[in-house]
Amino acid sequence: MPSPEFPPELTVHDYGGPQDAPVLVLLHGLTDSGECWADAAARWAPRYRVLAWDARGHGTSARFTPQQLEAGVGETMVADAIAMLESLRDQGFERPVLVGHSMGGGTAGSVAASRPDLVRAVVLEDPALGEDPDETADDRLKAGAERAVDAQGWLDDPDAALARGLADNPHWPPSEYDGWARAKKQTDLAMLATGQARVRGPWQEVAAEIAVPALVVTCDDDYLWDDAKRAELYALGNPHLEVVTVHDADHCIRRSNVEGFHAVVDPWLEQHVSDQT
Repeated sequence: MPSPEFPPELTVHDYGGPQDAPVLVLLHGLTDSGECWADAAARWAPRYRVLAWDARGHGTSARFTPQQLEAGVGETMVADAIAMLESLRDQGFERPVLVGHSMGGGTAGSVAASRPDLVRAVVLEDPALGEDPDETADDRLKAGAERAVDAQGWLDDPDAALARGLADNPHWPPSEYDGWARAKKQTDLAMLATGQARVRGPWQEVAAEIAVPALVVTCDDDYLWDDAKRAELYALGNPHLEVVTVHDADHCIRRSNVEGFHAVVDPWLEQHVSDQT
């Protein structure tokens, strides 16, 4: 099938793959973009048709309006994802698998909970599924202000910001750095300042409602998922959820432990695409 068309306010990168292959749609994390999947997309494209969006406020997609910020960053991104997936469906594409990281994992999880008719399965890489009940509004605003300052640093002195990023992440696949550095200079500062990136409401509610096969991939640095939260996730008793931990990895699991990530995710994708094709 030819490259699909999408709502004009959203940029979607087509990484290629066999035209009639099962579709993967990749949803990036906060301050990344659809260009931030270079290594994973190259691994998946021989087997899948790989698409990756720039979420609103990221990459070259539209910025948030004041009304959308008021409605909620997470809620607006879920609405955008549903519009994108409905567009795929209307153009004759089979239900895709969503692969989401962090913020994008939260978007994917919410879609899997509210519109399971649009996706066949989801892979959630260290996902931010919803609000942490222990985090206050002031905490979110403080974090948002810090992120906005960091993003402004990329605009003010991109060479120095890149040098810091390379020093912090020296073992990423080489293909990852260019798109990642570009994305940092394309993020909506007004969105960041709100401190919002997740859907409103407790993450437990989203996780409990996921209604398609879901692989939750966590890491052992406890950035979002410590042992207590993993136990709470298990205790929800949602039979659709499978939770694994990739060791020797940080929050960006697919970059910091490439082989560990793909050793878990790739067989799972193969199984769940085959099960539902």
